[in-house]
Amino acid sequence: MSNSEGGMQTTNLLTLPDGRQLAYAEYGSPDGHPLLYFHGGGSCRLEPLLLGNNVFSRLGLRVIAPDRPGIGQSDFQAKRGFSDWVKDVETLADALRLEKFSVLGISAGGGYAAVCAAKIPERLRAAVIASGAWQMDTRDKLPKANRLRWILMQQFPWLHRGSLKVMQRSLNNSPEKLLASFKPHLPPADYAVLASLGRMEVYRQIATEALRSGTRGAAWDTQLCLRKWDFSLDEIQMPLTLFYGEQDQNVPLDVAKRVAASLPQARLMLLPNEGHISVAINQIEAIAKVLVGD
Repeated sequence: MSNSEGGMQTTNLLTLPDGRQLAYAEYGSPDGHPLLYFHGGGSCRLEPLLLGNNVFSRLGLRVIAPDRPGIGQSDFQAKRGFSDWVKDVETLADALRLEKFSVLGISAGGGYAAVCAAKIPERLRAAVIASGAWQMDTRDKLPKANRLRWILMQQFPWLHRGSLKVMQRSLNNSPEKLLASFKPHLPPADYAVLASLGRMEVYRQIATEALRSGTRGAAWDTQLCLRKWDFSLDEIQMPLTLFYGEQDQNVPLDVAKRVAASLPQARLMLLPNEGHISVAINQIEAIAKVLVGD
C-alpha cells in the first residue's frame, strides 16, 4: 500500500513479523544508491522533504525513510530499545531486496544509525550521523534553557508528553508565527534554513504527521537518549562519519568529540558556520559523498 506525491512514495506500509505496521517513504532515484534515512526527534518519514526529492535524485540516492514505532503511521512497540530497531531495518531491507545499503541518522536518529553500525556492519556500505544525539548524560556547555529542558525530560517524562501536546496545538499557527516563536531559540544558521524556501510549511506538515497517533511514540523515542543504551559503542568497528555544527545548541559538542575519540574508525567533521538543523541541509553533498563511498 502506498501514497504517491510528486513522484515520491510518501506512505508505504509493511507488516512486520510480529504484526506491527511499519510506515516508510521513498525519495530520489529508484535506481540510486540505497540509503536508509533515520529521522530526528519530533519528526517522521517526511523529514527528507526539507531537502526535496530533486536533491536526492541529483545526488544519485534512493532514500528510504521509515517512521520509528509509535511515530507517524508506524505502530507503537512497547519497551523497545535501540537494538530492536535493527530487526525492523533488516526486515525492511529484505522486503525491498536490498542486500547492502547505507544509513544516515539525523539528530535523535543518530543512535539508530549507530546501532546498525554495531549490529549489522556486514549489510552497510557506509554510516553517517549528522547532529546526532548520544546518551545525554552530559549536558554541560548547552544554553541554560536547553540544559533545563533535557533535565526535565529525563526526570519528568509525563511533562515531556505534555510539552509535545502544547507543540502539537501550536502547529495550528501560521508558518510565519511559528518561525517567529522559534527565532529566539535558534542559532543563525538554523534560523536561515527554516526561513528559506517555504520550509516552515514543510516543517509543520512533518511535525503534524509525526504526532498523528499521539505523543507516546515521540516521547519514548526521546527517553531512549536519556537512559543507558542497550548496546555498547565499543561494538562499532566499521567507519563512522560524524557531522556537527559548532553552533549546535541541542547536542553538547564535547559528547560528540568524546564519542569520536573512543571509536577506532570514527571521523568527526566540525563545521563552524552550521547549527543543529542546518548541517544535514547545507552539507548534504558532503554527506552524500561519504554515503556512496566517494
